Amino acid sequence: MSEEILKHPRAELRSAARAISGMRSAKSLEEFEAEWREFLTCLEKAWIKVERSCQAIRNKFEPWQGKYHQLRKKDMLLRYLKQARDADNHSIQDFTKIEPGSRSIRFANPHGGHIKHMEIRGGEITAYEGDPIVVEDKLPHPVAVPVKNNGEWFNPPTSHLGQPVTTHHPLVLAELGLKFYEGYVSEVECQFFKETP
Repeated sequence: MSEEILKHPRAELRSAARAISGMRSAKSLEEFEAEWREFLTCLEKAWIKVERSCQAIRNKFEPWQGKYHQLRKKDMLLRYLKQARDADNHSIQDFTKIEPGSRSIRFANPHGGHIKHMEIRGGEITAYEGDPIVVEDKLPHPVAVPVKNNGEWFNPPTSHLGQPVTTHHPLVLAELGLKFYEGYVSEVECQFFKETP
């Protein structure tokens, strides 16, 4: 029974998961952004379709759902995802940018070390004498940017459910968001539609 009642929100979550796959395989920023926008739309539609699916039990559902309404307003990730989707639907603005690549060099020993001689030509180390080093290359990658909705700015999240979010890569934000909304739909099912034997 619950599978039938919640089939539409679950379909939106599957569409959101497909959008994440599309983000992973995108060949351009334009493709990536299109999938990111699709993801944001699917999440919001899943939320709305859960509410529509629960109309018959509205008096029980709405008070229970209140904690999730509050989370969507207070949790940095959930608030950002909702506001980015709303801004996409009601404005013209960028949602991502390409963070340039970088190269960092550090000593293998976290306490430091000594460089006797180093030569760098064309961005490459051509000669090196000294304590062991680690060279890390970071490729250019998309990052979420602040969005403006109804005159208010919303920054990419730095936390979700009390845990730090250490990157603004939209793919990471999408995966965290999808996990939350899948859990939400499962909780709705357990709370209101699980058949007892």
